[in-house]
Amino acid sequence: MENSKVTVITEVGEWNGMNKFKVTLANGKQLTFLAKGNFKANIGDIINYQITNEQYQTAKLLGKAEVKPTATNQADVQTSIIRQTCLKASAEFYATRQFADVENVLETAELMYNWVIAG
Repeated sequence: MENSKVTVITEVGEWNGMNKFKVTLANGKQLTFLAKGNFKANIGDIINYQITNEQYQTAKLLGKAEVKPTATNQADVQTSIIRQTCLKASAEFYATRQFADVENVLETAELMYNWVIAG
């Protein structure tokens, strides 16, 4: 089993009632896959596959590779959640105030965010 990122998908006809797709991968390989209907991955997906015929460069799609979140991604997600929560709280705070503008909402959200991060 191998895996790589899909960069190009081109439908190239039919064979035995199935659609043929020429798929270019980030690892430089260009393989032919058969599928009922559309190819089951999209450009940008990392797929697992098995080469079924080296001579004709055909392969079988085994599925999309599971992308495990990295520590950096998890930190980015948490930061985004905290920022959104602070912005929502600030917007709700100013919603009942007559003389509030966007700058007030953003400044207060930033103040809340800094307080959450710094403690």
